[in-house]
Amino acid sequence: MNESGTVRDRILLTSMKLFYVQGIKSTGINQIIDESRVAKASFYNHFHSKRDLIKECVIEYDKIIKNQMVSVVMESVSFQDFVRKWVIVIKGDLQIVYRGCPIAESCFQLDSDDSDLMKLMQEIIYGWENLVAQFLNKMVKNDLLPVTMDIAKVSKRMVHLYEGAATMRRITNDDSYIDDLEYLMARMLE
Repeated sequence: MNESGTVRDRILLTSMKLFYVQGIKSTGINQIIDESRVAKASFYNHFHSKRDLIKECVIEYDKIIKNQMVSVVMESVSFQDFVRKWVIVIKGDLQIVYRGCPIAESCFQLDSDDSDLMKLMQEIIYGWENLVAQFLNKMVKNDLLPVTMDIAKVSKRMVHLYEGAATMRRITNDDSYIDDLEYLMARMLE
């Protein structure tokens, strides 16, 4: 997806930026149309409602995060290396406008009664846990982690710690929550 790409891509990129920086509820369709430089009819040809657009943005946020995670998984040679690289990615994100995890930011603004969107959010988190679990399985197979490790529990806790650190950093604007992440994740092996 690029900014000068298709109408749909321009709408998605503009929406992702605005939803992340301003918030979903503070961003209107007319602003998205104006800043995307598209006609209203073109907008509605691609997205029938704001909800449809939000869903597509959440899917795109997930793709970005998963690509980062896959890169960390592929490049890491040990648990400590994995955790260190994950924290480096997060700290890299701090160099731009950082409002926390875009999935969490979106989820906090959605109607919790929208079972389809809430199910999508859960599937995204389970996908992240599965990526972490794949890495942990690889480490167990290479005799770098104990075979007795409860991989499902550890991967869930790692995602939990990531989301908690990202949320606390967002609330307090204190980078120490991200700094502590490496220490806390490493403690799970003790």
